[in-house]
Amino acid sequence: MTVVGLRRRVAFELATLAALTSIFLVAVPTRPVWVEAGLALFAAALVAATARRTRAAIWGPPPTAGREGVRHSVGHLLIGTLGAAALFAVIGTWTGRAGPLFPATMLPTLVAYLPWAVLQQVLFQVYLLGRLRVLLPASSLAAPAVNGALFGAVHLPDLEITALTTVGGAVWSWYYLRDRRLLPIAISHAVLGTTYYFWIRGEDLLLRWFSAAG
Repeated sequence: MTVVGLRRRVAFELATLAALTSIFLVAVPTRPVWVEAGLALFAAALVAATARRTRAAIWGPPPTAGREGVRHSVGHLLIGTLGAAALFAVIGTWTGRAGPLFPATMLPTLVAYLPWAVLQQVLFQVYLLGRLRVLLPASSLAAPAVNGALFGAVHLPDLEITALTTVGGAVWSWYYLRDRRLLPIAISHAVLGTTYYFWIRGEDLLLRWFSAAG
């Protein structure tokens, strides 16, 4: 397929996805976690079904192979993630909403959060960012910025989380474009999501998920 043909196909695919997603977000502004998880699993299954074509036509080989690529990605992400988590701890303590810094359910929450973070990052990095990269090849910042904005948008109507996930989504997208390593990004996502809810909002995510499932 030619570059022009690929761009046309991707543009049609994303326009259709945007229309369906917008309708869903307007029709269902507040969504139980099990609904989001089910939709994400369905979407991930579709991504897996087209993974070979996506890898060949859209991504190609990673820019940095082997352990060097892993170290390159993990080193910078680790510093940024720990810095942001520390900021969450300080803000939560200062506002009086943090409670115990490390409650008993925090580690199990982080472990449970990781598969959910992997699932979201598969959809937004492997699938969506790759297609935005086809449509926006001229700028190294355009595709991550748009992907971050879309990642934030699916967290509406919570404006605080939308703002944070927009920034986080853009940063993670930039790292994925640079290193093509998904797991470090998903770990960063899980750590920041867990610490944000526990330390900024004072919410026990594990209890929240069990309540939603019940």
